[in-house]
Amino acid sequence: MSSPHPTTAAGHTGGPADAPAADGVLTTPRTVVVAALVLIVVQLGFRAWALSGSWYRFDDANFMSKLMSDGLSADLLFHGFAGHLMPGAFALTAWNFSLDPYAWIYPAAELLVLQAIASLGALVFLCSAFGRRRGILPPLALFLFSSISLPAFLSWGPGITQLPFLAAIFWGSWAHLNYLRTRRFGWALLTMLITLAAIAFGEKAMLLFWPYAVLALGWFATGDILTRLRTLLGRYLPGVLLYGVVSIGSVVAYLVLGARSSEASGSSDANGFALVTQRFLFESWAPGVVGGPLRWTWLEGNSAGWAEPGAVVSVLAVGVLVLLTYELARTRSMALRAWWLVGGILVLDIALITAIRAGAVGADIALAYRYLTDTIAVTAMALALATLPLRGAVETLTPTRTSPFLDVPNRVAVATAVVAALGLFSSYSYAQGWRADDNTRRYIDTVRADLADVDEPLPMADGPVPQWMVWGASYPYNQVSRVLRPLADKMEFPRSSTNHLFVVDDKGHIRPAAVDPERRSVGAVDPTPNRDQCPMRVRQTSLDVALDGGVHGEGWWIRVSYAAGAEDAGRMRVTAGDHSYDVEIEPGYRSLYLRTGEGRFDTVGFQSLTPGSKPCVSGIEVGEVVPYGDPISATNEDGS
Repeated sequence: MSSPHPTTAAGHTGGPADAPAADGVLTTPRTVVVAALVLIVVQLGFRAWALSGSWYRFDDANFMSKLMSDGLSADLLFHGFAGHLMPGAFALTAWNFSLDPYAWIYPAAELLVLQAIASLGALVFLCSAFGRRRGILPPLALFLFSSISLPAFLSWGPGITQLPFLAAIFWGSWAHLNYLRTRRFGWALLTMLITLAAIAFGEKAMLLFWPYAVLALGWFATGDILTRLRTLLGRYLPGVLLYGVVSIGSVVAYLVLGARSSEASGSSDANGFALVTQRFLFESWAPGVVGGPLRWTWLEGNSAGWAEPGAVVSVLAVGVLVLLTYELARTRSMALRAWWLVGGILVLDIALITAIRAGAVGADIALAYRYLTDTIAVTAMALALATLPLRGAVETLTPTRTSPFLDVPNRVAVATAVVAALGLFSSYSYAQGWRADDNTRRYIDTVRADLADVDEPLPMADGPVPQWMVWGASYPYNQVSRVLRPLADKMEFPRSSTNHLFVVDDKGHIRPAAVDPERRSVGAVDPTPNRDQCPMRVRQTSLDVALDGGVHGEGWWIRVSYAAGAEDAGRMRVTAGDHSYDVEIEPGYRSLYLRTGEGRFDTVGFQSLTPGSKPCVSGIEVGEVVPYGDPISATNEDGS
């Protein structure tokens, strides 16, 4: 998959292949650029379609909950969240939410623009590095149509942190190459500005220094590694100092500011690393590079599809890459040097997944392409470096013998078309599964529909949203009160409520709440109109009602059943452990709901705060709230 023309050491084409072919295609720089732009338009058109069926998903809800709960604070910008330092991502998300927290059009447009910047960056880098020749089209097509970068693109949280990194791989390397060629410090400064912009959206962009180092050491110096290092220090000392300050400063800043917010769980044993490596290389990356994985698996409770290529596809993918590597080594000098570029990123990504994610989920986390996004960019770049001479380099690729594949344009074109078509098929399959699994949007839409006709805020029992929406480990940002903060004018989350309490079920419906009792009062009675026959009457002196067991921890709900006459109207104090609730007594047969605080208690205390008020407590239940009855939307439709 390289240029069809043999090349000289200087990087110029030689022989009859240089002569224009009257009946050929893609034989002029203009037609190559036009073809490349057509490929980019096709990619963006497909991704715009895929994005139109997307919405906020999983980690996005963390963004929403954190921002809507705490606002865009200095702590969030400079100390990060869940181990990630991404002030640019949070700032842009906050701006989107200020416009409309549930409008997808703003993040969708931004993701598409970032993808366009990355795709155009790939073209600019390839043209600058290798010239406007048809040999740049295979690596460009590989980058554009591989499914590896699609999962992150479709989701706001991963997309806004990884797409800037993806764009910076090409634009940063373009500026870096210009610095290596010209030694003008302005290019080094531009490289670092691009790098810092990417790091501002996600700390993983610090890996940009790997391709910078490989390009400089591999193509702009000669000799053994120590000689190459001395050459670079002598020739590019101002840039080396600048790059060093930025890279070391970025690492220190992350360790001091962002790393402390990490709640990740990793695997530290060798077996864990080996399993992640197997999944990553043979079941994710290799199939994705040659157009796979073709199939995806969608796990219940997981908002993203995981690669499921199967043994046959995995073996074929690895075989294709081995054969390509062999052919490059056989027919091109220093071609395998380019594999250091992608190999280093693969090792770093595997190490990060093993250390940060695999402990909680297992080695199968490497089947999630959102953790491989950057690999397709460096793979395309490495393929170009392994097949084309790098312009202006001190050392560059030369053909050593003719290749029956690499030097035959039609065969390269067919192989490129097949890989691109398979990549589009895999991407289409993923997009279809992603649309079908859009539970978060359905949940939010259902909540909003149920609340549409609500005039006064409903008393709601707080609790976690479903696990497939936000992990429980994100507490308290997985709570309904935080995730649904934009609907605060329709809902309130009191510590106490009389008669009415509602809960959001797993489908997003607003339904009446009932207490599923874990503990009950001892000696519960039926209230009677005869005031003298109530053994649990509340007076101005304290009444302690025993439970059939202790209650520990906050978040439980207490349901108190009581009866009161018109003369009992007033206020009553209820005490559970160290927490007290002053509530209004309403005449009639009532249910009082109270949310427990921290601590332990095995009795519930009552005291009337209004002289002459003597309500009768008939029973107490303590437990979790559960949905009970029809959604309020059905009730509203019935007119009741």
